[in-house]
Amino acid sequence: MRRQLEIAAALVFCAVFLAGTLDWRDVSAAPRPELVQPGKLLVAGRAMRCGRTPTLMDHSFWDYGGASDGLIILNPNKLETLPDPVRLYVYAHECGHQVHGRSEPRADCYAVKRGRKEGWLNRQGLMQICDFLEDHPGDYVHPPGPQRCRTMAKCYDQSKPPQAGPDASG
Repeated sequence: MRRQLEIAAALVFCAVFLAGTLDWRDVSAAPRPELVQPGKLLVAGRAMRCGRTPTLMDHSFWDYGGASDGLIILNPNKLETLPDPVRLYVYAHECGHQVHGRSEPRADCYAVKRGRKEGWLNRQGLMQICDFLEDHPGDYVHPPGPQRCRTMAKCYDQSKPPQAGPDASG
């Protein structure tokens, strides 16, 4: 019984401590996550789709985007700070994980090839993506930004240009 009281007291202490550290105004003001069904998502003014995969728009997600099995996660607050080609790349990269699994280089290549084929990615947009990734040192999953950029440039050069669009000349 004494051990149960100690545990209860510790839980109460933690709850009081955490309650004092949270700014409840921020919690209540944050938009709730929204699940967007496939084919209904607009990114940079373009309708984007990744097969049957829905997208969770979560304003409190820690990164620009993420993926888990059967779900793409985007943080609209972070995305709105990026140029349109980079926003579209983030979505297409996360879609690439749905198609190719955890491989970062394959997701990057998928995104670049898709962007070029769909006409939203040209060389200038690729440079914006590289600028976005340039300072990323890499981690246990992602290669360093400059390495990712070199890989994406090769994928871009190997991909087919769109039939018509901003980069039809290659």
